[in-house]
Amino acid sequence: MRLRLLGVSLCALGILVVTGASAGASGLSGAADPVVTNYDSEIRVDRDGALKVSETWKLSNVTGTFTRFLLTRDHLPDDVDHVQKIEDLQVKAGGETKKAEQSTEGDVTSIAVEDVTGDAQLDFTYTVRGAVASTLNGTEVRFAPLTGLSYTVQDANVVFSTPEVSHVSCVAGAVDSNHPCTLAQLGETAGPTFRQQGLPPGNTVRMAIGFPEGEIAANSIVEYRKTFQRAFSTDTAQLITALLVLLLGAGALIALYRLRGRDQVDPSRVVPASLFSLGQDTRIDFTPPADLRPGEVGTLIDERIDPVDVTATIIDLAVRGHLTITELEHSSEFARPDWQLQRVANAPSEELQRYENVLVRAIFGDNDTVLVSELGPQVRANLGLVQDALYDGVVKRGWFSERPDRTRSLWTTIGLGVTVLGVVLIVLLALFTTWGLLGIAVTAVGVGLLVIGRHMPAKAPAAGRVLGQVAAIRGELLEMDVSELPSDQHVELCSRALPYAVVLGGSERWIDALVATDVDDAEDEGFPWYRGPRGWHLQHLPDSLRNLTTNLTGALFTR
Repeated sequence: MRLRLLGVSLCALGILVVTGASAGASGLSGAADPVVTNYDSEIRVDRDGALKVSETWKLSNVTGTFTRFLLTRDHLPDDVDHVQKIEDLQVKAGGETKKAEQSTEGDVTSIAVEDVTGDAQLDFTYTVRGAVASTLNGTEVRFAPLTGLSYTVQDANVVFSTPEVSHVSCVAGAVDSNHPCTLAQLGETAGPTFRQQGLPPGNTVRMAIGFPEGEIAANSIVEYRKTFQRAFSTDTAQLITALLVLLLGAGALIALYRLRGRDQVDPSRVVPASLFSLGQDTRIDFTPPADLRPGEVGTLIDERIDPVDVTATIIDLAVRGHLTITELEHSSEFARPDWQLQRVANAPSEELQRYENVLVRAIFGDNDTVLVSELGPQVRANLGLVQDALYDGVVKRGWFSERPDRTRSLWTTIGLGVTVLGVVLIVLLALFTTWGLLGIAVTAVGVGLLVIGRHMPAKAPAAGRVLGQVAAIRGELLEMDVSELPSDQHVELCSRALPYAVVLGGSERWIDALVATDVDDAEDEGFPWYRGPRGWHLQHLPDSLRNLTTNLTGALFTR
């Protein structure tokens, strides 16, 4: 209350400074300061708690607009405000009704009366609702009719007409004052009587009258301050409800994952498999199990198409003889490298997977050659078709019951919707209720759904054996002694294994195995699937392939 009254008093003192300056100027010509010579008020307290107020203001030397203030908002603990409403206001002067402008700002209601000149008498009548609060032993009227006035009040008298009264109190003075009023008593014949003499400008008179239980009905108008603590109340009902929503949501997410998102395979299972098998005439054949392709392997493992899956597919197509990769000569040491991809006219007759055909068409279009530096726009325009074909392919193989990208998108959309709903609930509940915690709980469930949505694509039972074979192949790529491969097939077999190593790991050791085939210092042309520029050596292969992979990824996936 002191902070609130301080604002009112500062406002009134500001008015006083202006008034004082004017008065000082007029004082030179002998004019007196404006004052309230008498303030007399009769207040009837009805049984329903309404205050019927009649006031007489006797003013002296007043010029212009007379403004008086009433304290109509009381701040209580726990973010509670008691509000008083001023109704049925009438102001008269000399029996004639005067126009009065009533407004409420913050904790104070002001009443301004225009065209008040010289010595005048103003008669106010109004009703106050909300001034009676409940107490431990009954009710109590709390009323402050004199607040922040810009004039000195020479004599103020207030008489109440009430039923039986239990106690009275009155304080007057500055904002932080508890100084008692000049008089506060229970009259023997009349009701409670209060008096204050010599109230300086900006000061306040606050009165309280107590009533026994059942005499006067409490009619407090309660409003709640918009605070963080109240908006996100941790009272028992709010806290328990929010925790229940969190627990039920967590349980639903766990059940959802177990029913829809958990793979129906044993991820630790290893099925004997190899990329190599013994063919005729003691030759080694490259025979990936189930005719697995690198792009399919990558998609099966993490249930999404990554850049490495596409770049490994391009290298695999080159190794299998469907296109060649030629590194172009560098115009300078610091020039950006570039490569030419060329379609092979007499490519092997093996049937390409649908996604591989789509990728080849996306790369070349109607041309037979294309530069990696010029590859981006036309491939990116068709990359969605490549991804669709690859996702459809893994579903067709029976590894997933539905496309992983669509499953992931569905649950991500649902999770996003629940999260947005939770945020909207936080705002609405915090603004208008004390149940903000409930909105936070709903938002947390939505975020959990977003997280779990990424893992919702579930592998079908048919993927179990293939995953076990992939685990065996990964071990082979990482641990196999490459020197055991026949020397006359060394380049061919290491080249065939390289795209799988790009996806599964261990590509460095297979590239090193290709580099190891260089036994002289002469420049090298490369391999049937990869040609180097003039002056190129196999020792440059690691850097060349690393740069190729980086530039392919940038061309295909950078917007």
